Amino acid sequence: MAFGDVLASMRDGSEEEEFTGIELGTPEYNQPLISSDLQDASATEPGDFRRARAQTPTNTRSLRGLYVSHFLSAWNSRTYEFAAVVFTVQAFPNTLLPASISGIAQCIASLLFSPLVGSWADRSPSRLRSLKTTILCQRFAVLAACICWMFLLRLFGDDTPKTLKWGIFSLIVGLSCIERLAAGGNVVVLERDWVPTLAPEFGDSSLTVLNATMRRIDLICKVLAPGFVTLLPTIFTAIKATAEHSIFWSVVVVAIMSLLSPWVEWTLAQRVWNQSELLQAPKSREQDVGLGVDEIKVTPTFNTYLRQKIAGLVRFCRSDVLLPTISIALLYLSVLTFSSPMITFLLNSGFSLPVVTISRLCSSLLEVSATAIMPWAVQMLRNRDSQIHWAPINEEDVGFMEDSQPIQTNRDNAEVERVGLWALWWMNLMLIPAFYGVIGLTSHETPSLLGLPFPLFSLPLLMGVAFSRIGLWTFDLAYSQLQQTLPPPSLRGEFTGIEQSFTSTASLIQWTLTAIISQPKDFHALAATSCMAVFSSACCYSWFMRKRRGHLLHVKVSDFFKN
Repeated sequence: MAFGDVLASMRDGSEEEEFTGIELGTPEYNQPLISSDLQDASATEPGDFRRARAQTPTNTRSLRGLYVSHFLSAWNSRTYEFAAVVFTVQAFPNTLLPASISGIAQCIASLLFSPLVGSWADRSPSRLRSLKTTILCQRFAVLAACICWMFLLRLFGDDTPKTLKWGIFSLIVGLSCIERLAAGGNVVVLERDWVPTLAPEFGDSSLTVLNATMRRIDLICKVLAPGFVTLLPTIFTAIKATAEHSIFWSVVVVAIMSLLSPWVEWTLAQRVWNQSELLQAPKSREQDVGLGVDEIKVTPTFNTYLRQKIAGLVRFCRSDVLLPTISIALLYLSVLTFSSPMITFLLNSGFSLPVVTISRLCSSLLEVSATAIMPWAVQMLRNRDSQIHWAPINEEDVGFMEDSQPIQTNRDNAEVERVGLWALWWMNLMLIPAFYGVIGLTSHETPSLLGLPFPLFSLPLLMGVAFSRIGLWTFDLAYSQLQQTLPPPSLRGEFTGIEQSFTSTASLIQWTLTAIISQPKDFHALAATSCMAVFSSACCYSWFMRKRRGHLLHVKVSDFFKN
């Protein structure tokens, strides 16, 4: 065929028929591609098409806009999360009751309403509108809460009637619950829907890398936001005009941030949405999950609503993500982290505040390192497996389990699952010296004067807890990718809402146990419960791996009989 005929056939649409075999809105179109799928597709498509896609200038801009929008969302959320603790201590000194009430209320709200938020995100016809709604609800809830804090900290003094003071605080707690639900909705829409939908557009970016970058942004905000909140009162104290009410002016700064931030986030989200045909495509619903029209339609009766929620829970319990969700929920029972219970124990055991602060900072930096370890480990396994994958030819090469599975089937998911398993057992290993340190510290009543009591126990405790965070956040990244790839696209929001209910239940149990075992001298009991919970989490996830892959380790029979 002459070259001119080839060009004519291309103009007639023969190439278009070759590459447009998937319709918009079908399950195949909306199903997120994993990195191995992208590599396989790019390896088989013609060079002209591949070069045209690689030269698209919107890819980098879309990623940059997505990351900046997520940074602003995470920064505002983490800032208010820590600032609320400071404001509560200022308004209610010498008591932990208000903080406990707020924590329990937010856990209960998340437990009851997170599935509703997830279902709403699934049913929302527009990805852009649902993201804008979560941003607006989150920011204005914080803005309204800050206005209440202003009344509580400045306009009302110590002679304020308790009824009025607790009434305003109750309103703040309610707004904090709304903020938490909106933040959860933002996670559902952005991380569980936008990210896996956008992933196929970036030939050189896998879903693993996108997830790691998003989580790295969140952890960086987690590290920097408390320092920013702590710095605000220091700055206002140094200014003569604001020195007497430094906390009040800190509230004003948080309120201004919440007022200005959503408009920037809206603009960036709109820009990313405009540049992506996948995000603009309508969501598939009945086609993906086989739901009937009666289940999809919203009906006013309570019985129908209850049946729909039960049906959603049954779908979740029958899915592959049940065991990983139980596994990650069990981790929320642990108090062996630099949070309020453990920090209180450390301070009461003789640790100085600078030592605790530095230890928490080092722990946060190790958490951030998990976002680099996760994609590195997945890539390492992918490279190794590409060299050693084999098919059983004779009896000598037969492995224990399913080594003869197709090589290209869900390879990226398999690698992510294996990294998650290693991360959990790493966490268990690191908590052994941490538990040893807790036992040693609780058995001695006389602390040293160095700020680091009994280094033989203190160092294993601090280092064990800090290094265990690598395993925690590596597993969290692995679980996030499983939540994005295992459920049908139309059920991601519903499943994420149920997951948040599981984790909120675990957090509620942890708060309750901390309230019951409230004496620092009994912290070893909480530590033992934490170790059992983490071990149970690893066993649960190992069961998931055994059911899904048929094995836990890749071992050949012939390896045992080599001389």
